[in-house]
Amino acid sequence: MSTANPHSDPLPRWPDLVAHCDWGSQPSKRWIALATRKSGQYTAYPPQLVGEMETLLPRLRKMVPVDSTILVGFDFPLGLPSAYAERAQIPSFPAFLQELHTAQTGSSASRWSRFHHVCAEVQEIALERPFYPLRPGRAYRDAIHQALGLEHRNQLYRLCELRHAERTSACSLFWTLGGNQVGKSALLGWRHVLAPQLAQQPLSTRLWPFHGSLPSLFQSGMLVATETYPTEYHLRLFGRSLRGKRFAANRRAIAPLWLSAAHRYGIRIDHKLRRQILSGFANSCLVGTVVETQRADNHDDAMDAAIGLFGMLLTLHDYGPHLEPDDARIRALEGWIFGLQHPLPGYAD
Repeated sequence: MSTANPHSDPLPRWPDLVAHCDWGSQPSKRWIALATRKSGQYTAYPPQLVGEMETLLPRLRKMVPVDSTILVGFDFPLGLPSAYAERAQIPSFPAFLQELHTAQTGSSASRWSRFHHVCAEVQEIALERPFYPLRPGRAYRDAIHQALGLEHRNQLYRLCELRHAERTSACSLFWTLGGNQVGKSALLGWRHVLAPQLAQQPLSTRLWPFHGSLPSLFQSGMLVATETYPTEYHLRLFGRSLRGKRFAANRRAIAPLWLSAAHRYGIRIDHKLRRQILSGFANSCLVGTVVETQRADNHDDAMDAAIGLFGMLLTLHDYGPHLEPDDARIRALEGWIFGLQHPLPGYAD
């Protein structure tokens, strides 16, 4: 039996297919986990590699009847820092994705034709080319906001990326070094997945929260894409933060908490996924074999895909106005992380 937030507002329509992508810059780092809804209950299935990016969303559409509703989450930014967007005279993020698609297809001249080219030198940084640096070396973070004419590096963050009571701040979109950088992954997702889909299926593709509130977007035949952040779901799913997730033993330790949360919310778990959860996603084949090791195995990408999926399902169960941002800049430019409370919980300036 499901347990929902007593202050939540039930959704008038639920998506028939929910998918979550843990996204990386390399094909081996891109995983997707799915859940389907039947007779009012979701069943979650084991993660698999995303495969060809350009066909991902068309493949999801073919999995369900044409009048179904699909919700798909991506673990990369959907939005731009408002200070940057206003300076670059970008009116909205969906409109910007359309500009990127125009630049990519070469159907007409576009100022964004080199947007995806990461800058190797500071002097290359511009509003039309803000990603930096191309490689490690003498690069420094403040070079970006200075070159873009912004007053402070914090203006390169979206509000949903700032630290709050339940987690530290995320990485700035335009900085492309370090283990938690997201810029290159976002570029791939924007150019090869979302921008083409918006161009080819404009009447049946929507981005939350840019195109409206969640209930208004869940319409017959609609595919709704949103931004996720698996770390944001740890507390809700496990009751605590997950540390050292690159170690199989730490991933196995949270298995009982994971299964308990699924039971409380009435989420069925496919037997193969259950076996993976219990094993801590312990090997590269993801067949449930426990591999004892004291070393980090870096097999956590598939797990993050599944964590993101469950975070999305719990958010649907607990949906309410507290999860809908009402700031005009957020809805037009910056976007919001699915399931993140607005205003931020215990926002730390």
